[in-house]
Amino acid sequence: MLSSDPLEWRDALPTSVFDPPEAAEHPPLIRAIDRVRQYSRQLGTIAPWLGLPFSLRDQGLSHVPLPCLCSGAKAMRLKPRLSDADWLPIVRSLQRAAADGTERLDQLERLYRDAQRAIVSEYRPGALPSLAALTIHRPLLSPQFVSEALGLTIAGASKLLERGVGSGLLVEVTRRRSWRVFVAGDLAVTFGYASPQRGRPRL
Repeated sequence: MLSSDPLEWRDALPTSVFDPPEAAEHPPLIRAIDRVRQYSRQLGTIAPWLGLPFSLRDQGLSHVPLPCLCSGAKAMRLKPRLSDADWLPIVRSLQRAAADGTERLDQLERLYRDAQRAIVSEYRPGALPSLAALTIHRPLLSPQFVSEALGLTIAGASKLLERGVGSGLLVEVTRRRSWRVFVAGDLAVTFGYASPQRGRPRL
């Protein structure tokens, strides 16, 4: 019988990783972290912490694994016995990661709405919808890549990217004419290439 888990290809935790009898006294978040902690101590590396989103999903804390919820703490890997204070850093880091992920999702949704308005306002949108869709999968673009991805000439791709800048979809992060690089608007704000919009949006 086929599994309904779309991530069934991932390696299962070894049988030596288990919930101790007192685990039922703790919330699912602590149980999820402790499973990864056991695995990390067995392997002696930080690699198992990349699987924390899966452990959180398996405990019912998320519907799907969320990559932004990767976290870890040095004490979790090195200390054989943990004090209550040792749990605080990782719980707080997960709280920050969840808040940052929520903000990133809000930015992506805003970018989607802005892209729709920018395309609708164009008299002839042409390949702008394709460019907007491409930024979701490849937020860092060059004329060469856009040319190959959309079947355009280098000159045509450059003009399309300039239209994307003019409509607010992209921000150019280089000023060299021979090798130009463009980034999606939300990431340009995140990395300091553009200032966030303040106040009411323009009519």
